[in-house]
Amino acid sequence: MDRLLACEPIRIGNVTLFPIEHVTLRTQTTATHALLTASKQPVALVVRDSSGIRAIQFGIELSIEQMRLQIPELDDFLAP
Repeated sequence: MDRLLACEPIRIGNVTLFPIEHVTLRTQTTATHALLTASKQPVALVVRDSSGIRAIQFGIELSIEQMRLQIPELDDFLAP
């Protein structure tokens, strides 16, 4: 499973920060073993302030629209 997730928003005065992370889960099983690996990586920080909404990205290219498509709950976070 590969998925983008929005973390709990952080509010500082009139600024709200929304950390976005990429979560990967992998499983593999055989007749005698099972393996589970997981990783979590920060990919963006969505900022909402008096200037509007913008994304600061860490390593991968994602627009706010792409994030909204992949993270349905992001629209709820971004609502004033």
